[in-house]
Amino acid sequence: MTTDAILESGMCFGPYPAGLCFYIEKSQSYKRIEEGVQIAEFLLLRQKPEQDPVVWVIEAKSSSPRPQTQPNFDEFIDEIRVKLSNAFLLGIAARLNRHNAPVNELPTPFQALDLQQTGFRFVLVIKGHKEEWLPPLQEALSLALKPVVKTWALPPTSVAVMNHTLAERCGLVSPVAAQPQ
Repeated sequence: MTTDAILESGMCFGPYPAGLCFYIEKSQSYKRIEEGVQIAEFLLLRQKPEQDPVVWVIEAKSSSPRPQTQPNFDEFIDEIRVKLSNAFLLGIAARLNRHNAPVNELPTPFQALDLQQTGFRFVLVIKGHKEEWLPPLQEALSLALKPVVKTWALPPTSVAVMNHTLAERCGLVSPVAAQPQ
């Protein structure tokens, strides 16, 4: 859907090669169901040689509450769970042509996925977060997404929380800072 960089939460994601990024938040499929449905930013198709493809469902945030700030922390985790789950489900629905979206909306590599062989990874990227702050978020988000991970028979490592630095190392975020939104 896009080869342009995606500017979200003060970070620059991509640009990614043609066909490997589905900017689901800007898709026609999402625009048709948007009211009352929160969604993550985009889906990224990653595949290493000799391995099955993995679709990364990406949500970006400029900050997050600490676990001690209740009930804000639990509400934050639930919001992220909802956005990641909805983007995952809408991505699968788009692959199955459930929304009669324009044929070319879902990039060809996504259309060609064998869903039985495809892995999925739910990723939250938080700008400027210290690495030592990540484990409680990782634990809480993994617990919140456990029903999705278990029902889809995904490995427990299918949930990842990272800061800008880790996301840059993974090739998700460009080292170039995004312009304020």
